[in-house]
Amino acid sequence: MNMEQSYVSAALVRPLVDAAGPTFFDQLPADGSGHIQRILKQLRDPDTRLNTDDADELISLLINRTGNEALCVQAAHKFNVHSSCQLQHLFLCCNTLREALYYLEKFSTLLSDELEIQVTRTRDNIIKVKLPVADNFILAAQRHRTEMAISTLLNWLRQLCGAELQISNISVPFPATQYAPQYSQQWRSEIEFNAGECAIQFHSKWLDEGLHNTNPHILNMMKREVEEQYRKLARSGALSERIRKAFTQNKIRLNANQQEVADYFHISARTLNRHLHREDTSLKQIVTSVRLETTRHLLTSTDDSIEQIALTVGLSGRRTLDRIFIKEMNMSPAQYRQHQRQEALVVNG
Repeated sequence: MNMEQSYVSAALVRPLVDAAGPTFFDQLPADGSGHIQRILKQLRDPDTRLNTDDADELISLLINRTGNEALCVQAAHKFNVHSSCQLQHLFLCCNTLREALYYLEKFSTLLSDELEIQVTRTRDNIIKVKLPVADNFILAAQRHRTEMAISTLLNWLRQLCGAELQISNISVPFPATQYAPQYSQQWRSEIEFNAGECAIQFHSKWLDEGLHNTNPHILNMMKREVEEQYRKLARSGALSERIRKAFTQNKIRLNANQQEVADYFHISARTLNRHLHREDTSLKQIVTSVRLETTRHLLTSTDDSIEQIALTVGLSGRRTLDRIFIKEMNMSPAQYRQHQRQEALVVNG
């Protein structure tokens, strides 16, 4: 996988083509439509992946041809075999929403390289299905992809739990659009624009509601198929970046051993080493880099003791952190903290 190019699942885009209707195909431009036709051909397999440039081009064309800027803000619909991917099948086979969210969080990058989903719970027992917040939400293409992802996740949630599932709030990190009323109308929830996060929220009481009793053999079969897709994705490149993200998002402990990291990605330790070697790095280098980045952040943004920071980044204590930090930064953590604070005082006058 090219690090400079990201990909989205055809399962996210296919419903937009269905919503555009058959007249869309009659309106394809005479010149240059061959490229669009190739993209549409890819959509026949909901488990295939489109690069984001092609996806954005198709989405833009769909919106322009239909005249519907809110096309990506779609209401939940019944199960559609033509646009359903293996991850959706696994999600809908789960016996509880808790189980389904576990698989969604674990395998969300099958839907998009940029879709590292996190599921959290507040003190008020509100579940947040959090999508990443990009730096360029001001761009229509990024907003449309986010709308598309939220619409898809809402669709899956309501297919699994039924129409009675109450979504209490949906927060998005961009300002209200001209078609803002479509959000609450289609998604049937209160919408918070310009939020500091991107999340679907509902009460935790839904987590363990009895849904159905799926045959465990079918569930295991679906799980194996999704794991195989995920394994192929991990092997296709950029594994070092995926490992880095898993560490920074606390999905893997920083002091996890090589086998634990390999198990997380459903590959062998030998395969993990081979791919990291191909990417000119190692697990140790990645861990050290993440530890340093996290340490620098904690030194400047908190008053935590250096001993506590060392434990936070998975080290045995301050002495070990001092040794690693001095080797890489040519100064101790304490010196770095003092230097950063002095610079901040100068900047702030």
